[in-house]
Amino acid sequence: MPLAALIAAQDQTDMGDGLRATLPVAGRTLIELQAMTARRAGAEHIVLLVERVPAALAQAVDRLQRQGARVEIARSVAEAANRLHPNEHVLLIADGCVVSQGAIDRLAASPPPALLILPDTQDNADFERIDSEARWAGVALMDGAALAATAQMLGDWDLSSTLLRRLVQRGAARIDALDTDGSTTPPLLVMGPVEIGVLEAQIMRDASPAPGNWVQHYLHRPIATLLLGPLVARRIDRLHVAMAAVAIAWLGAAFSPFGLFWPAIILMPLAAALAAAERRMSRIWSDEHRTALPLTAARHLATLCVLAMIARAIAADGEWGWWLVAALVPVSLTLFHALIPIARALEIDSESRWLASADALIWIAPALTVVGGWRWMVMVLAFYAFLSFLIRLAAVRTGAIAAEGAGV
Repeated sequence: MPLAALIAAQDQTDMGDGLRATLPVAGRTLIELQAMTARRAGAEHIVLLVERVPAALAQAVDRLQRQGARVEIARSVAEAANRLHPNEHVLLIADGCVVSQGAIDRLAASPPPALLILPDTQDNADFERIDSEARWAGVALMDGAALAATAQMLGDWDLSSTLLRRLVQRGAARIDALDTDGSTTPPLLVMGPVEIGVLEAQIMRDASPAPGNWVQHYLHRPIATLLLGPLVARRIDRLHVAMAAVAIAWLGAAFSPFGLFWPAIILMPLAAALAAAERRMSRIWSDEHRTALPLTAARHLATLCVLAMIARAIAADGEWGWWLVAALVPVSLTLFHALIPIARALEIDSESRWLASADALIWIAPALTVVGGWRWMVMVLAFYAFLSFLIRLAAVRTGAIAAEGAGV
């Protein structure tokens, strides 16, 4: 059954342009966060119930549509019901309410009608009470036909409260918004700056990537954490951050034809750090742009140009073999990454902590140069990349033999 979302965006606030739905959250707006959660749960169609459309809301709708979301605006409950198909399951999200992705996924997988609930405790006093034991967590599931029938009967009405009563009367299933082990983030009713601060801290934590290899775990993660706050607070577009990383990399590459290798190998790690911050930004809003891969390739191409210039300088004395040593770096990394899909298919760890990556080589290059000079740096990078490829190849071969023995 197709899934849609109906998000209320009518409540007023003293902040910003006066709508709670357009309160700034991690560089975007609250309603974009609600819409993103609904889309992740499978909602193909989003209707926003509004009374007015200030500039911030129009901009938020435009960003959602550019990301591929099908978004419509309704100015009354009757109009919203007309924009939803009777056979659609509808996620109703109350004004300013944010719940965890796991909770809304469980609700979306249930047959309608259903409600997300919280225990009736003092901590949940801001949420609407259902009875002496439960409060509504602000998200419900119903079918489009039921919404249309209610709209025709009552006309204009308070969406959340009235519909909640109708669902309770119909015996809607009650789904706990919290996991019993406490792993689910509690629902939040955003009212102002305090809740925004809590929500942004939660978003930043959730955007933290998997541990990855050593450079991601020990360098990129803390550096990206430091950069993320200022970048998000200033609403800098993640695409601009990615382009800045590429520009810094090519600025470094521009020094290398003149034999100025130190500026090049110092700027490369800076570009890698900025790219790591951009990846964190894209995780926040599930906003992987189609140019992400070309921009990453452009940054690595700049690094390859620097390596080629260094090899040319070393080989200028007739030591042409250094060209082969330098070429071993990109060849080994290419073969290494070609094995990753095979390793995943064989259920082999494809994120081994200490194996090489392009960014890992970028970060250790300055230290290696200080210790042993340019020749030493190129030789160690080539050895590290080739050894990582051999380790990955051996793991894949062992996994393939084991899978063949098991008859997979």
